[in-house]
Amino acid sequence: MIRRSFYHVISSLQLAFNLSIICTVVFFVSCAGEPLSNKGIILHDPNLSIQLLAEHPSVKTPIGMAIDARDAVYVLESHTHTPPDDYQGPKFDLIKKSVDENGDGIPEKWTVFADSIEDGMNLHYDLEHGLFLTTKNGVFQYLDQDKNGVSDSKKQLVAMVEPQNVYDHAGILGLAIGEDDWLYVSRGNVGGNPWTIQGTDGSQIEGYGDGGNVFRCKLDGSQLEEIATGFWNPFDLKFNGEGRLFVTDNDPDSRGPNRLIEIVPGGDYGYKSVYGGSGIHPFSSWNGELPGTLPFSAPLGEAPCAMIDASFTNFGDSYASQMLVNIWEENNMVHIPLDQNGSSVKGIPEVLIQGDSSFHPVALATNSRGDLFITDWVLREYPNHGNGRLWKVSSKSVTAKQPYSGPKINRFKKDTRSIEQLITDLKPKDPFELAVTRHFLAKNAGLEELLPLVESNDSHLRLQGLLTLFKVKENLNRTVLLSLLRDENQDIQRMTLMYIAKKGITEMEPYLLSALRESQIRPELFETFLATVRHLQPDFIDGMRKKSGRSSKIPRALPKSFIEDILKNPMISEEVKAMALPYLSDFTSNRELVAELLGNAGNGKLQIALIKAVQKIPGGDFSDALRNIAFNTEFMPIARSVALQELSYSTQKYIDRVVGMLKENDEILQYAALKYLCATGLDDATQSGIEEWIANSKNQISKTAFSIWNNCDKDGTPPLNKTAYATATGNGDSEIGRLVFENRVGLCTTCHKINGWGGSFGPELSNIGGSKSISQLVSAVLEPSLEISPEWQGWYLVDVKGTRHTGRQIDVHLNYAELMNTNGEYDTFKNPRSYGVMESSLMPEGLERTMTPLEFNDLITFLSHLK
Repeated sequence: MIRRSFYHVISSLQLAFNLSIICTVVFFVSCAGEPLSNKGIILHDPNLSIQLLAEHPSVKTPIGMAIDARDAVYVLESHTHTPPDDYQGPKFDLIKKSVDENGDGIPEKWTVFADSIEDGMNLHYDLEHGLFLTTKNGVFQYLDQDKNGVSDSKKQLVAMVEPQNVYDHAGILGLAIGEDDWLYVSRGNVGGNPWTIQGTDGSQIEGYGDGGNVFRCKLDGSQLEEIATGFWNPFDLKFNGEGRLFVTDNDPDSRGPNRLIEIVPGGDYGYKSVYGGSGIHPFSSWNGELPGTLPFSAPLGEAPCAMIDASFTNFGDSYASQMLVNIWEENNMVHIPLDQNGSSVKGIPEVLIQGDSSFHPVALATNSRGDLFITDWVLREYPNHGNGRLWKVSSKSVTAKQPYSGPKINRFKKDTRSIEQLITDLKPKDPFELAVTRHFLAKNAGLEELLPLVESNDSHLRLQGLLTLFKVKENLNRTVLLSLLRDENQDIQRMTLMYIAKKGITEMEPYLLSALRESQIRPELFETFLATVRHLQPDFIDGMRKKSGRSSKIPRALPKSFIEDILKNPMISEEVKAMALPYLSDFTSNRELVAELLGNAGNGKLQIALIKAVQKIPGGDFSDALRNIAFNTEFMPIARSVALQELSYSTQKYIDRVVGMLKENDEILQYAALKYLCATGLDDATQSGIEEWIANSKNQISKTAFSIWNNCDKDGTPPLNKTAYATATGNGDSEIGRLVFENRVGLCTTCHKINGWGGSFGPELSNIGGSKSISQLVSAVLEPSLEISPEWQGWYLVDVKGTRHTGRQIDVHLNYAELMNTNGEYDTFKNPRSYGVMESSLMPEGLERTMTPLEFNDLITFLSHLK
């Protein structure tokens, strides 16, 4: 079976390894004697200049790049990155080497330095040890011992033994050499499959269900060891002049932003593939939200690629302590001034170079003069296409590098602290220092030495002791765990639940249920509680033990009737029941339970959850309970408004009672009431009464509510001009925005899920406000096809009868194909005639026309608050 998405297309046939002898091939720059234009690139620093050095056919689909001591440029050309069937390029990836015969810094020709490469990813040059290459399955060293410009020695240093087939950007990715003469390598999440990486001496590291990681080995490929974990797909890995190690990490499906991350030994950066591609799970974090996980140094735009310390360039002193990062999808390169943040650093990106839609920068490297070289993929197409460019950026006034001259740090030196000193060093509260200390403490101490920490009167030390014990083989006993579950510190409770889950301590399951009934589990921890119970089920434990296939596919079902029992239990709070309701496995068969709860619920959160449950029960009449909520002035306005919005879909109308709600002087209720009335046929007297009330109360109702009524005489159709929507600032009413999102007319909940409710066809939006800016949210709705995240690219399929179908992901088999439908399930088609990538987004155009511009602004406000 072959899973295909725009970001994950794998050829059904493996290319045979080419054992042909590498030969020197010369490529001449195509525009002989004519300067190449800057192709619409904008530099935001007037002291810099940019020059196009080469383009296709001299350089095609370039990924990695390195520059040697003689300033020769090595470019890794990709030709095996899911090439189309009619691709006319080479069968294998190439490493090309520039030849600058007249010394003017512009290559006159390119020779092939190495051939017969599959799935190449990155390059790194070392003065003493030659050229290093990463492919998705390994790390290689190339030498040119006879100095003829062609590699005559190739040695594999690291091999990914399993999985044998993985998407390029989910395997081995970046590499860097530290001043300690260790080779540091980044690995992607391998799709959640079991993985094993082996060095030349037989040393191995392995995992299953974890995220991507950073590991290191000696320069001869020996002594493999893991350094850090918790990444999605860390594309590039680089040291800065100070000695800090950074990665650029791409974000999962529904959680962002992309990240610039500083790496420390033992660092956990939050992502775990066992919990799926969304990145949203109570056991996952992205910016240090969970205790024991570390925050990123800077947020990055979509599809970050290579980075480099600006002090390696000739850009000048003003770029000291800055990182430069290529942002592929956004056609730019950013510079990030990094300021001290405890023992780490933090910064905000600013665009330095902005290209047009044909600028897709990938790799970065500098020569001996500090000129910065950029490889350019050119087209926004992931499969190989034969285009490519090479750029050079230089200072107009500075002619040499401005190397870092401050004090150096070495995060990766051998730790010689005693157990006693390590325990003492747990007292400071710097998260990066604590991560390093816990890492080495877990290597040297056992349960006996660490138990006094979890029994300490100091909550900080209790937490640090518990976090350290995650990596210790021996388990805490039941008595200690029960004490920690009752801890007054919420972080300790949360991490105790996770400890029980990760360790698979099944004997604790009945005690967890007791703790929930006795209200010892706070509502804020309910999601963590549920995840813990799932971890303790036999199918999950057995699946993790067998390590067969993608870890995210291992069953994590709750015990039978588990949610029903919670909803029926009078000892459990309504707030917890509201959080449990989305996980009810069958709403239709629990119709009576939902109706009973809806009739008796007094908590606004439970009322809203029950109204959403009603939508999942076809043919049910819950109008009595909905009326009771909508028109009861003792209930929360937002719950009443949600109930009224649900009543608007009923054939029975309550015009007089809704008109009465207008006088309650609550903006959310007034909006919901006017929305209801505007969609209802009103007699002249009622309409005149509302008009009179609006005229007298114009300054007391929200602008959004007024805009609803103002459009009633236009058949409810807002203006078609997108400009009125494009100016949304996200300063509206979030609660009204929630009603807009949940209105069935807008179709938002058909495809998108928030906090357990909604569809699965599109990205989950529970954390979208932390991933996207206001302008990005606006653009995503108004122009959904302008920027499509690769994992959400649509596919079409033409079946055997000639009917066209569309879906989000496709599984292609020998004689049939499966296409994901809007319900998140797969439809099977035997012998399809054709299939391919859709040019437009699956998200329909024109959704803004279902709302007024002010409603749209409220919607953007609501989405921006989801963090």
